[in-house]
Amino acid sequence: MKQLLCLVALFGALSGCGTTTVSSALRALDNEPDLITINREAELAYESGEAAKAEALYKNLARRMPNDSETWLRLGNLYARNNRPDEAANAYQRALMANNADPRAWNNLAMVRLRQAWAALLQAQLNSKDKTPLAVQTDANLEQLAKLPVLEGESRKIDPEMGATRY
Repeated sequence: MKQLLCLVALFGALSGCGTTTVSSALRALDNEPDLITINREAELAYESGEAAKAEALYKNLARRMPNDSETWLRLGNLYARNNRPDEAANAYQRALMANNADPRAWNNLAMVRLRQAWAALLQAQLNSKDKTPLAVQTDANLEQLAKLPVLEGESRKIDPEMGATRY
């Protein structure tokens, strides 16, 4: 009989601990800001040009919902908008890992990669010698890329003082 009472007391204590742990976990979740609220705040910060705030909020969302493609897409857009192409490409790739069928993520990844290709070709042009086969090919590649709508106007951004005068 004594053993039975001890067993009942032990189960009661364990079930009480379980309830306390679950209850405190639920209370902790109730105290955290709602994901929808965080998302709204992130969108407002993004739209109003508060890049640092938007980034912090979107990163928070990405940590809490790592498989949400929309969050990664928006984070990628934020990085792309702020001239951080490597981080943008990584975010778009995370979006695609979550939703491989999102044409927006594929398109945005391609646009970032095209701009990176443009920048790499400009560096090749700056560092190549005139009239070498590589210089001729680099110039031809830049001419072809310049025809793409996404890169229209990029050739006007070339600073002649930097040495990129062939294109």
